Amino acid sequence: MVRWLQSNVSGLLAVGLVGFLSITIGGVTSYVSSPVIALLVGFLLSNAGLTGSWAQPALQFAAGPLLKLGIALLGFRLAFSEISEIGSYVGVCVVISLVLIVFLSIRKIGSLAKISNSLGLLIATGFSICGLSAIAAMKPLSGADDEEAGYALGLVTLFGSLSVVVLPLFQLIFDLGSSDFGWWVGLAVHDTGQVVATASIDSDKALDAAVVVKMARILMLAPILIGFSFLRNKKRPDQKRRYRIIPMFIIGFLAAATLRSLDVFSDQVLEAIGDIRSFFIASAMFGLGAGVRLKALSSLGGRPLVFGLVSWVVIVMFAGTGVLLNTQF
Repeated sequence: MVRWLQSNVSGLLAVGLVGFLSITIGGVTSYVSSPVIALLVGFLLSNAGLTGSWAQPALQFAAGPLLKLGIALLGFRLAFSEISEIGSYVGVCVVISLVLIVFLSIRKIGSLAKISNSLGLLIATGFSICGLSAIAAMKPLSGADDEEAGYALGLVTLFGSLSVVVLPLFQLIFDLGSSDFGWWVGLAVHDTGQVVATASIDSDKALDAAVVVKMARILMLAPILIGFSFLRNKKRPDQKRRYRIIPMFIIGFLAAATLRSLDVFSDQVLEAIGDIRSFFIASAMFGLGAGVRLKALSSLGGRPLVFGLVSWVVIVMFAGTGVLLNTQF
């Protein structure tokens, strides 16, 4: 291990530097999050030929073990009690149902559109749950290559950014109140940073509603990952099944969420963990971005882009229906 660190110190320093700078820049602007910045930097440097063999082991480490550790620490953001803040049981059922329906619908649309199973899985996970983090968490289980992961991350960024512009216009058209608009944003927008940016356009009331609903969606990440792990394992021949059905990083995620729910740590400790998690995820996104080649992306063609647009329309429509149901009941 020490020898590996010594031989890859330059690559690790590059990963750490990009992670740190991405967080710094992301902290002073609400228009783009630090994971998106790191992803774009990795993509640009790689396609400019600046991440040679000297950086590859560190980039693979960032996109692999470091990513899984960051996802495990993501559990400290979540307290199971937060789901009760949604209010009525109808609201809870709306959130759970929407995540499952959107996930399955996008998977079905991807199959009909002849999108590869792995890419369709990543897009369904990212759109239905929590954007970049969900895609990153599903990637180790999906069998997707770096180009497919990069395409999925790009679609979440593109259409999540589109939501920031379009949903406030829809609010004016449909004359939605702040609470209902917050619900729609929390149900429809992919990445947490995009949720905050969109809901903040209206008011603090809309922002509060959007964040609570979004946290409830994020809580669905673990059940989706565990369910897919079981299904994947079940489809394998007995001799090819892994001993550990649930990957360790998912177990870590659940353990972290449990500790957060038990209120074991002080706010200062949770804040420190959050800083570490943000650094790990930003660094991991740099590694993922560096693995995406422009030539390989072009080979995927325009069909996934159309698929992404259709998926975005699907979640916006279902989210609007969810708002109506929550208002009626």
